[in-house]
Amino acid sequence: MKIKNLILGIISAVLVTTIGVQTAFAVSATLTGEITDDGGDPNLTVWFQYGKTTSYGYETSHQSKTGTGEFNATVSGLENCTTYHYRAAAKHQDFNDTMYGQDKTFTTQCNVTVDLKANNSDGPVTVAYKDRNSFSLSWTSQNADSCTASGDWSGSKSTSNSYGETIQLSQVRTYTFTLTCQNSGNSASDSVQVILQAPAAPVVVTKGVVVTY
Repeated sequence: MKIKNLILGIISAVLVTTIGVQTAFAVSATLTGEITDDGGDPNLTVWFQYGKTTSYGYETSHQSKTGTGEFNATVSGLENCTTYHYRAAAKHQDFNDTMYGQDKTFTTQCNVTVDLKANNSDGPVTVAYKDRNSFSLSWTSQNADSCTASGDWSGSKSTSNSYGETIQLSQVRTYTFTLTCQNSGNSASDSVQVILQAPAAPVVVTKGVVVTY
């Protein structure tokens, strides 16, 4: 039997190749292999081994296959942000001659997280009218490629800003600031509310009187 780039001394050889993987939302993946030579007997059984190391530990269901060509299997229950090893496997149905394709890896999608703060607080935050020009937003994210502001601010933002972005508040009302960060597979949002207080009532004092004659 033969594996790609490796020839063993068995006459009725199967040539099995590990091709690739398609991941879907970081929890499942479709593995693909190919029989390029059935060794003269087209009656085959094919499957995949997979796991977090080259010891694998998991196998897909064994499938019957006739002759050469691609085959695939979908695995689910995978962990997010994790690298998996996998390889294709094949044997003749009537012989104990299992052969394996080369080891390959794929990494499941990492979940995006984002944390937006107003004046270093998760909010709601109350801002005095006299401080309306010194209020700031800061944020961090993980596994994000880009971030976008919405609500009472807008535009593209960096994936983190620990120093803070100064925001000027003009009207006495409740503001909602939202930040959405994303990568190629998923996104996450966080919002914070800020309440701009009305200015304090003026202080007035009745003073003395000067009477003129």
